[in-house]
Amino acid sequence: MKDVKIVGVISYFPIQSAYIRGLKKYVDILEVRADYLQDKTQSAIEKFSKIKPIIFTVRSEKEGGVYSPKRKDLYFSFLDKVDFIDVELSSLPGFKDVVEIAKSKKKKVILSFHDFEGIPSESVLQKKFEQCEMEGGDVFKVAVFATKTSAIVNLALFTRKLSFKKTSTLLCVMCMGDPKISLLSRIVLPVFGSSFVYGRIGSEGSAPGQPDAFELYKILKV
Repeated sequence: MKDVKIVGVISYFPIQSAYIRGLKKYVDILEVRADYLQDKTQSAIEKFSKIKPIIFTVRSEKEGGVYSPKRKDLYFSFLDKVDFIDVELSSLPGFKDVVEIAKSKKKKVILSFHDFEGIPSESVLQKKFEQCEMEGGDVFKVAVFATKTSAIVNLALFTRKLSFKKTSTLLCVMCMGDPKISLLSRIVLPVFGSSFVYGRIGSEGSAPGQPDAFELYKILKV
């Protein structure tokens, strides 16, 4: 699984120097969570954009994030300084102009679906994927809350089915919730076609059960 991309999530700043020293080696992409960073977002982007490509994300509270006023303005403010943007599918009706301008600037667009209640049916996931394709997403990201390992089996079957489609949309599928299941999903699902795995940088994560990015590197890349 050498080709799977490890995304290191930055949810606080400044980061301890020991973590920064490992970023060049251990992760492929960095996600800057502006909803967590708030007024430290610019400083984080200025520092980390010199190290790795940047995903810029501003989640609302209902999407598992932290309240941020003027979310759309934040996307517009930092579009020229990042490589990807991540927008939740549920927010897309109000953010289509953000996606359109990002694509006009040759930025990659991740369209996400988070379910904090459990595992949605395959038909629901399929519809979300089709919505992502229709809206021009470059990456379809799914993160679902899981308390049983059987959830990984269902997600693996779904991921494999999508990976066989002739589509340019990349997949990122994983679990959150129980730390062991979250970690296992990031080990198993890349085998079935998930191209990205997310892990925290530092001691604080941005999702329930989010594993350490350096631990993911040791498992997936070494």
